[in-house]
Amino acid sequence: MRSVKQIAGYNPGTQPMSFHRDGTARSAAWLVACAFFFLGVAGAASSWTEPGRDLAGKIAEITGPGVVAMEVGNRSSLSKADVAALRTVLEGELTARGVHLAPGDHAAAQVTVTLSENVREYVWVAEVRVGQSEKSVVMVAVARPESGVLQTAGSGVTMRKQLLWAQEEAILDLAALDSGAHMAVLDGNKVTLLRLEKGRWQKDQELPVQHAQAWPRDLRGRLVVGRDHLLDAYLPGVVCSTAQHGALALDCSAKDEAWPLDGGLRAVLDAKRNYFTETPLLAMEAPSLRKYPTTSAFYSAAPLPREKYTLWVFASVDGSVHALDGMTEQIWRGVPWGSEIAAVHTGCGSGWQVAASGKTDTGGDQLQVYDVPDREPMAMSAGLSFPGRITALWGGPEAQTLVVIHNEEASRYEAYRVLFTCGD
Repeated sequence: MRSVKQIAGYNPGTQPMSFHRDGTARSAAWLVACAFFFLGVAGAASSWTEPGRDLAGKIAEITGPGVVAMEVGNRSSLSKADVAALRTVLEGELTARGVHLAPGDHAAAQVTVTLSENVREYVWVAEVRVGQSEKSVVMVAVARPESGVLQTAGSGVTMRKQLLWAQEEAILDLAALDSGAHMAVLDGNKVTLLRLEKGRWQKDQELPVQHAQAWPRDLRGRLVVGRDHLLDAYLPGVVCSTAQHGALALDCSAKDEAWPLDGGLRAVLDAKRNYFTETPLLAMEAPSLRKYPTTSAFYSAAPLPREKYTLWVFASVDGSVHALDGMTEQIWRGVPWGSEIAAVHTGCGSGWQVAASGKTDTGGDQLQVYDVPDREPMAMSAGLSFPGRITALWGGPEAQTLVVIHNEEASRYEAYRVLFTCGD
């Protein structure tokens, strides 16, 4: 938290302003503040006059003269002053073309303007519907100032890690059962059921995973708590479910079924590799992806809920990061993220952030939190170092994630719970 510090040796040359009972000084200060605000809006308006006129002209060509209802929504990094200035330009230009703005109940046409952006330019999209006709879409693109893809927002999130479990076999995923009293651990050969006893995890049962094919070198897996049974386990080309055959067991079958990921997303893992393919995303519960039924091959995804949409972030196989908001697709290059990302609800900043793996200066891996308030990632935490390479990262309950590492020095895999809190 920033604080205002007194500058040593500074001695103001004027006396402090005294406020009279009639509020004269307060009123003067208010007028000055208003003057600066409107000057700011006027200055911003001059920057948006030409593109605003262009967009207004395209809108008026569709609506023609008449009564129109218009809404303007901002999904970009434009300031409130910029948005207000652009609205002023649009309203003025539409009025000059014979368009009268009024509430929706009295309008013959509806216009929804969305201000979005990508790394290179602002993209302003207007959806226009006249009466019961089909919706028309027009847009303009405006060059934006050059800026780096990655900014620094300071250390707004602190992290704390807790070791949950360690074993020699590669840990693929963990799942909490019975409100945390039991836990399931997935590796390439079995699901191990653990129980919490006197503060320590004890093995309760092992359920073998049956599979005929050889696993790929970089094996991945996913555990999902079932609705009418204990667990489902997803591995490359194999899906297993718990069943009661006298004793609890895993029934496994060979199938390329889409894996359930966070945020209602389902995607197919390439059975011979460790990434999700370009096959269509099954996103019936993810409306903001319906405009983009496919995406490039990716390692992991993070859904960031917003007030009226969800921003989907994908760590792509080619090293870039793709961000989809239902209106536009952005590609971030040069972001220092590894292949593992997950969404975390910290309550800080925008509420939801991306937790991303990355390299440390000493060669190990770290976890770092990034906010995406204005369509560009901003670091919100220092890096949390781990004694090895991060091999899996899954979103968890509120303000938590699961991190799995390969600790080569100790010749074992370790699973950690990472807790997030807001801090300076």
